[in-house]
Amino acid sequence: MICRMRSLFKGLSVLINDATPISAANVIVENGRIDEIQLGKYGMPDETSFDEVVDAGSLLMMPGVIDSHVHVNEPGRTEWEGFETATAAAAVGGITTIVDMPLLDPH
Repeated sequence: MICRMRSLFKGLSVLINDATPISAANVIVENGRIDEIQLGKYGMPDETSFDEVVDAGSLLMMPGVIDSHVHVNEPGRTEWEGFETATAAAAVGGITTIVDMPLLDPH
């Protein structure tokens, strides 16, 4: 059985790209993926057509960031930082992808 879920995040502030200012929006998510972003002063969708309605208040939604230069230090120097701590810290900061830059010192 496939579980279908439709969510409405209302009242968000969204940043689409650097050419568009931060705007008020409703974001509709279907099955874990953004289906629609309603920018500006749209009429509120019928909340009864959603499985979940989240009043986002003053939260900001923006694209995930890619950090292309991270020293994960695994294997070898996990006392500095390892994969688990590096990826957890990245996720908290809104980074969705990291690229490990290994240290070349074998000692």
